[in-house]
Amino acid sequence: MTVSVGFIGAGGIASIHLETFDAVVDGYDIELAAVADVDEERARTAADSRDGTAYTDGEELIESEPLDALVVAVPPFAHGSYERMAAARDIDLFIEKPVGLSLDRARETAQHVEEAGILAQVGYVCRYGRITERALELLNGRRVGHIDSTYWVSPPETPWWCERTRSGGQIVEQSTHVYDLHRYLAGEVTAATGSGTDRVLVDSVDFQDATSVTLEHESGAVSHVSSTCASPVSRFEVRITAENASLELDYFEHSLSGSVDGEPVQFEGAGDWYQREFEAFLRAISSESTDVRSEYDDAVRTLELTLTARAAAEAGNRTESSSNMSSDISDREINL
Repeated sequence: MTVSVGFIGAGGIASIHLETFDAVVDGYDIELAAVADVDEERARTAADSRDGTAYTDGEELIESEPLDALVVAVPPFAHGSYERMAAARDIDLFIEKPVGLSLDRARETAQHVEEAGILAQVGYVCRYGRITERALELLNGRRVGHIDSTYWVSPPETPWWCERTRSGGQIVEQSTHVYDLHRYLAGEVTAATGSGTDRVLVDSVDFQDATSVTLEHESGAVSHVSSTCASPVSRFEVRITAENASLELDYFEHSLSGSVDGEPVQFEGAGDWYQREFEAFLRAISSESTDVRSEYDDAVRTLELTLTARAAAEAGNRTESSSNMSSDISDREINL
């Protein structure tokens, strides 16, 4: 039976997933049924070229189309209703990170997803990076002591990104990849200590444009994330110190180097992480295999962590992980 797929969102990251869909569609019994975007021309361009129907309203798409799967690639502030409507109709989901801005609402959506029993994969693409896989192979059985990551970029041109109430700020919307990767490599976080500043992009963004956050992990490891959206040069680097091992991963160059048991290691990956991530979703909804590395409830834990890290950076102090604080990271704090 042909699997019918819909897209909500046609720009930004959605365009990458649409290109991936085009590249792999011949390998699966799938079809693109419809695309929705608030920009009618963008929706129509994406849909017409793939023999789909164009919508300007995502909820109308869900109500009108007999879908098997739905890709929700919208800004953080727009998450929630689409996912719940899909769950109510037993539609499997691929959701771009982060899953929202409100921890309370994300938890409610997680409950809808669980009760419906649908597949809900979230786009934490670093988990599908070949250098991540190689690092996990090299670290297997070794105690990780420290991870230090740098995520330095310039701000995107998208207007909503510069507003904290719509994007959540850099930690929640962008550096979330790094925080998720730290969870993936070193385990859950119990506390965060941070500081931040807004000295450079004072007139461009209404949140801190540089943050420094140290994380304490349940495993006993400590880690650190340095983020800025005010850098003219882009860097996404992860340095790991473990038992008889030291690794450096460059996620923009897709390379890994270091030393394990006194021997040098070098690995060159490929920039195919988006394709590998999306193909894992297509295989799962086609019942061929399941390699979903970030399910919805797991992505909610990453949202908890980024909200905790943001709070620590803004307060300039130590904040316990929200996993230990229940629902204390609520709408009230998000809307400070």
